[in-house]
Amino acid sequence: MTTPERSNAPDGDGDYGLSRRNLLLAGGAAVATPAFTGVSPVETAHAATTSAPGRFYYPIDRESLSAARAMALEALLIEKGIITGNTVDSVLSFFETQMGPFNGAKIVARAWVDPGFKQRVVDNTPAAIAELVDLPKGMAGAEGEHMRAVANGPHVHHLVICTLCSCYPWPVLGLPPYWYKDPTFRARSAREPRAVLKEFGLEIPPSVEIKTWDSSAQIRWFVIPERPAGTDGMSEAELAKLVTPESMMGVARVEAPH
Repeated sequence: MTTPERSNAPDGDGDYGLSRRNLLLAGGAAVATPAFTGVSPVETAHAATTSAPGRFYYPIDRESLSAARAMALEALLIEKGIITGNTVDSVLSFFETQMGPFNGAKIVARAWVDPGFKQRVVDNTPAAIAELVDLPKGMAGAEGEHMRAVANGPHVHHLVICTLCSCYPWPVLGLPPYWYKDPTFRARSAREPRAVLKEFGLEIPPSVEIKTWDSSAQIRWFVIPERPAGTDGMSEAELAKLVTPESMMGVARVEAPH
């Protein structure tokens, strides 16, 4: 399996016979207990371009290994009475249906159609988000504290990373993907972001400045990507459907509909 993937809507079972629940649970376990297989996705990206240009490569069994670890941890916590059998399902359901990239897509779409809102979301992100009454309560809650937005433009492109671990604005982007937590991705993105973006298939011209923003427990960043050409007649709801988590992290552009 390769990444990045378009992922702003829940999907079905994974490629390896794992349930959606196990895949999401595995993602959470990988935050706390990252597995180092000796194969770095960033370092091997060039080797993978022979068969899949512009793609990140991951070991094929990464999801099954992480899911097995996560399920073992869950079983132990249930056995000791720390959580119940429904605890993890409730948390995962919350981040599938209430807090996720569909919220970020609404924020981006509003910024595209309302320049005043776009400026406000950059100047005071929590206050601007609070203006959107169709977003769920708790946007400034767990993992959403101190969110900040930056806007791409013709002369600047923003990239969000976390050099320390995997700090991420869950209410607007959902749960972080595997590659975001990878130590090599985190280190190289800080050192040579243009090269890393090229390995994602995103070539930024030398005339465009790249700014890298380091998320932390104090500030969690996300990107307002540029609106694609040819979308002038689209409604706000239609525009939101174009926005992906990857574009709000700065590793992809928003593509115009074909």
